Amino acid sequence: MAIEYDPFADDVMRDPWPHYAMLRREAPVFYLEKYDTWFLSRFEDIRESTIKDVFSAEKGVTPEMILLKQPPPPDPVFSMLDMPRHREYRRVFAPRYTRRAVDELETSIRERTRSLLRPLLERGRFDVYRDLADPLATLTIAELIGLPMEEALTLRAQVETFFAREPGQVGTTEANEAARLSLLTRFAEIIHARSQESDLSGDDHISVMLRSEVEGGPLSLPAMVAAVYTMIVTGAEVVPLSVANTIYYLWSHPDQRRHLIDHPEDIPHAFAESLRYDQPTNLLGRTVRDAVEIRGQKLSSGQGVMFLWASGNRDENEFENADVFDIHRRPKRTLSFGHGAHKCIGEHLGNLEGRILLEEILSAVPDYEVDAAGAKRAYSEFLHGHHRMPIEFSSPRVP
Repeated sequence: MAIEYDPFADDVMRDPWPHYAMLRREAPVFYLEKYDTWFLSRFEDIRESTIKDVFSAEKGVTPEMILLKQPPPPDPVFSMLDMPRHREYRRVFAPRYTRRAVDELETSIRERTRSLLRPLLERGRFDVYRDLADPLATLTIAELIGLPMEEALTLRAQVETFFAREPGQVGTTEANEAARLSLLTRFAEIIHARSQESDLSGDDHISVMLRSEVEGGPLSLPAMVAAVYTMIVTGAEVVPLSVANTIYYLWSHPDQRRHLIDHPEDIPHAFAESLRYDQPTNLLGRTVRDAVEIRGQKLSSGQGVMFLWASGNRDENEFENADVFDIHRRPKRTLSFGHGAHKCIGEHLGNLEGRILLEEILSAVPDYEVDAAGAKRAYSEFLHGHHRMPIEFSSPRVP
């Protein structure tokens, strides 16, 4: 039987899980000639491939770059560099994302969450994604980057415009690219203005980049712009989608929600299960640098390879009852934040934000109801999850 799979196909964008199950079962190393790209769908293959020197990130990692052959940014951004260059650029940002550094943010993130939540509780209804999780994640990453806080939500809206997709769309449209160009231009203006300031002693990313040397010299303006763009996209997208997903799955599994209300210490496990069960970062890729064989298939130099993260996290060979949402699951390993040298730098921050948001929501409105008709999933080849999650409630407990 011929396998029909295309990450840009309408049915795949709407419901990828049956396609992923078929790929894992029938063709775990699947070649799509139209893109000259291989797709890995099983957990172990993906995990092992992230640490193999035969794959390169330097020709890009996004679906547009790998599948549609759009060139990556001309100046280095650490997410698209191979070792050892990746390590040298990543170290510019890494100190703010250690577990200890992130733990120090808990009080401020919780205060910001409660500040956003209080007026929402007066309504009796709000959208978990749009009204709470998205602004919380956006304001947090904007502060870490050093962006003007009064512009943060406007800039975030441009990110959403860039990722908006319509049925039948393959790659980006003029409207998508216009939003991206607007973002890059504004980031360049902000960084240039900051470079003229006398005090660059802050620990925000822009200040650190402006006083750092990498590969023997200062970072170029385009490299700093690309880094800020990468940070705002990853920092503002994943947590809101994951929290909205978790709220939905807890609503549809009332026994598991009740367990968390009685045992809030298990909320981190619920968030981790949501990330596994419905991973927002659907797929990322590499280019084959040196020919390699995986499960009898020969991948040639220059071809693309896509890691289907969301499929790997539903692999029956790794997770018992993989298609079941179970907050009592305690897996030894997942692909929720990637693996290897390019593992998500914001893992600890994402987990902290997710935990705090869920703790505050479940404490304030433990008996919320989801407006199922208003709950909507993102339509995208790259990002998956609920980007509209309206809930209703009565008698909230105001923090």
